[in-house]
Amino acid sequence: MERIEAKTLLAKYAAGKCTEQEMALLESWHLSYPLDEVENLSIEAQMDDLDQVWASLQQEQQEQQPAKPANKPVKLWPKIAIAAAIVLIGGLALFFYLQQSTQQSTRFASDLPPGKNHAVLTLSNGQKISLSDTTHGLIAAQAGVSITKAEDGTIIYHIEQSAHIAATPADKALQYNTIATPRGGKYQLNLPDGTKVWLNAASVLKYPVVFAANERRVELTGEAYFEVTKNKHHPFHVKTAQQDVAVLGTHFNVNAYSDEKEVKTTLLEGSVKVSALNTKQATDVVLKPGQQAALTASGFNIANVDLEEAISWKNGMFEFNNSDLTTIMRQASRWYDVDVVYENGIPDVTFSGAVSRNVNASAFLEMLKYLDVKFSIEKNGNNRPKLVVSK
Repeated sequence: MERIEAKTLLAKYAAGKCTEQEMALLESWHLSYPLDEVENLSIEAQMDDLDQVWASLQQEQQEQQPAKPANKPVKLWPKIAIAAAIVLIGGLALFFYLQQSTQQSTRFASDLPPGKNHAVLTLSNGQKISLSDTTHGLIAAQAGVSITKAEDGTIIYHIEQSAHIAATPADKALQYNTIATPRGGKYQLNLPDGTKVWLNAASVLKYPVVFAANERRVELTGEAYFEVTKNKHHPFHVKTAQQDVAVLGTHFNVNAYSDEKEVKTTLLEGSVKVSALNTKQATDVVLKPGQQAALTASGFNIANVDLEEAISWKNGMFEFNNSDLTTIMRQASRWYDVDVVYENGIPDVTFSGAVSRNVNASAFLEMLKYLDVKFSIEKNGNNRPKLVVSK
């Protein structure tokens, strides 16, 4: 690959003209920085750094070239899926470039910031705690359980030795806490048993302060990713309005938004049993890693899916694979807390690609510029923002 300036490379990427080697350069640049560090880099620092990665790429290419056929490009870094890694640059370095480029094709009179860590914790006594406003450390204590906020914002439950590890049949009714993320919010918490939960925007998780003696059961509205602590004597259940997911210890994602056509359960590790609650046509299904159960009115559809796409939100990405426009706009609506309005009908288009969830709405919509669709960000009568989509 001939010498190419960083800014020129980003411009080529924006135009969809990058070669495979140039894309590998962008991949390696992304992999060299944590997301939060990239966001704090100035455009000048990014350009300098990208030039340094170019030099490293050339050096490694020269070292490896003799072992490779002369007419075959050298792959210097393990490929992350193109949609998850290459286009991530579109949400980081490319985003900064587009913000300063005079050739940006999409203009907006106003813009919307991306979502952030924000949730409201409601204790069993009705007390509400805004987690984005609280400082690190102990935030509440109840029933022998302390609730702390870690430095990274994660909410952690810790059962004190003086408390019962689990409720017994003689105990009074379980006490429940609820954590709710608004549109434009996300959050992570560790449950009393050590299970880790990531909540997507516009989601609610209800869970007992101390789990029952025979099982661990939570209720979900919206979307969450679970890493369940293994305990073969106490199965873990995630109940939504339409189904129940039973596990002993595993990693899985549940998408159960009320405005989605299907409830999707995706298994990454271990095994889960999914049971429908409101239809007699669906029999219980047991998933294997890599499978997804999509529950509709007629029953379960089981398919092998792209796991990176299924949990892209948890990894800070929007990722789409031949998705229709309404699916894309529903995700945008939740994350940017914006009402979506369609003028002159809904365009019949699909899109494949990805972008970081840490970009403003204008950069997100820039990703869709190749569709024959127009977008504008305006104000509703109630002063709420609205995203107008037109043919």
